[in-house]
Amino acid sequence: MKIAVVSPYDFSIPGGVNSYALSLARWQRRQGHDVRVIGPASSRNGLTPPDVTVVGRPLPVPAGGTVATIAMSPLVPRALRSLLEEEQFDIVHLHEPLMPLLPLHALRVSTALRVGTFHTAEPLGRRLYRLAGPALARWATRLHAHTAISATARDVAAPFIRGPCEIIPGCIDIDRFARPAPPLPALLDGRRNILFVGRIEPRKGLAVLLQAYGRVRASHHDTRLVVVGPKGWLGCRLERRVRALAWDDVVFTGAVAAADLPRYYQAASVFCAPAGGGEAFGIVLAEAMAAGVPIVASEIPGYRHVIQSQRQGLMPPPHDPARLADAIERLLDDAPLRADLRARGRERVRSFSVESVGQRMLDLYDRRLSEQRSQPTAMAGRP
Repeated sequence: MKIAVVSPYDFSIPGGVNSYALSLARWQRRQGHDVRVIGPASSRNGLTPPDVTVVGRPLPVPAGGTVATIAMSPLVPRALRSLLEEEQFDIVHLHEPLMPLLPLHALRVSTALRVGTFHTAEPLGRRLYRLAGPALARWATRLHAHTAISATARDVAAPFIRGPCEIIPGCIDIDRFARPAPPLPALLDGRRNILFVGRIEPRKGLAVLLQAYGRVRASHHDTRLVVVGPKGWLGCRLERRVRALAWDDVVFTGAVAAADLPRYYQAASVFCAPAGGGEAFGIVLAEAMAAGVPIVASEIPGYRHVIQSQRQGLMPPPHDPARLADAIERLLDDAPLRADLRARGRERVRSFSVESVGQRMLDLYDRRLSEQRSQPTAMAGRP
């Protein structure tokens, strides 16, 4: 099959949607399919994956605790139309299909089978769906197949889903995170590393984690907090606060190359995901389980799709630094519990392997292509 994978988000900035899209695309290529990943990229930090066809330069769009970097240039539609017409794809797989500008325009102009995967539980997505509901409903009818990465994402998008919606969860290349990676000498000095991975924005909860870590470091002098991800305005503010406190055991790495990410997980004693909400899945939890890192994660709906409290991780309530500190300290002090969570996590993460999820997606493509061939008029989907 010839497949186009389209994402609205900046491929120069790490994020769950793009991670999912890239993992699936690379696995599909290994199965012999011709796959083109299309999306915007700012290319400011050299982290744009080389296998992405860049269309559009993204702009930051702030909304309710998050910032989406999406392409809004009036030149994008022409470039995308030209690419789709030239390549004549069998499948156009749209991640966040109703998000401006790339997926929505691809949905409008593509004549291929159009598959949409809904990811959002973020305030931006909810606000977009609410404000642009009538217009989006019109274009949503052009989707031939619907998937969502979790029940949470499906429920947010429910007003625009016409027909069945299969929940196909997020996925990762398990071997990439489980295979021993070259160690990071700076993190192997005898301290126990508590790891945070993600964009630093309010809903991710790093400010809460720093409050919790203030108590942890007072009782556990051999710890270090490692913050991996693009800093943004909030990260810079929090880093200045840490420096003012003279906490030299807190490290802000900024964005790191994808090849280095497993090295950070494998250097960690505890992985912490303190998000306050707005998560539909939680790819970072799957990455941590694959790397064999015990998890502390907020008990929010999106994370409950990935781990179970007391089985693959500890799940304190969100926005509660004291309970978060309790959970971190409990893991640091209980080696048998860490080993149990590590073992259960490695078993659980098999459900999110790219092989398992990728095959489900290929099966969906095959089914819908067969239906399209047998019912070409019914599958046209013109608004």
